[in-house]
Amino acid sequence: MRRTLLALTALLAASACSVAPFRAEPPAAASAQTTAAPPARGGGGAGPAMQTPAEEIFQPDVESVIEEPSAPVIPRTPKERPRRPAATLSPASRALVTQAETQRKKGDLPGASVTLDRAMRIEPNNPLLWIEMGRLRMDQRNYPQAESMGRKALAMSVGDDTTQSAAWELIGQSLRARGRNAEAEEALNKSRVAVPR
Repeated sequence: MRRTLLALTALLAASACSVAPFRAEPPAAASAQTTAAPPARGGGGAGPAMQTPAEEIFQPDVESVIEEPSAPVIPRTPKERPRRPAATLSPASRALVTQAETQRKKGDLPGASVTLDRAMRIEPNNPLLWIEMGRLRMDQRNYPQAESMGRKALAMSVGDDTTQSAAWELIGQSLRARGRNAEAEEALNKSRVAVPR
């Protein structure tokens, strides 16, 4: 019995040497930045969760943010007008225009108007016929209608510099006849600019 008691005492002494003595330390001051969360109960083995200090959260520097370059502004170049050949009269229209000019020279303005109306029924979209009719209206002192016919010819002859020049000249003459000299000069300048080089 005494041997057993001695063996037990020796065993307890040996096991007490392997365990570190318990030390009581005062609790450290709690810090919001480095406090460790208590381990979760029930196991899981994940270990204590650490809180990230506030200054360690990534915040991009305003200067380091790269702005995307804006799209380059490309200036618009005006479209060139398509070039068109000068307007011409068909043989039938040409014969009627020649007849109307003869009637105008003789002072038969109503007869010339009827002849040009016949030509316009043959080629209603020919700007040269509208210019001829406008010149006849000038002889008849119907200046507003002469200007209107000149503008109609202008709209029908885009890209045809020769016809545009004749239309602007008609418009300028009709404006001058009504005393609108500044507008007339502007129209006549456009007539000179439109002349093909």
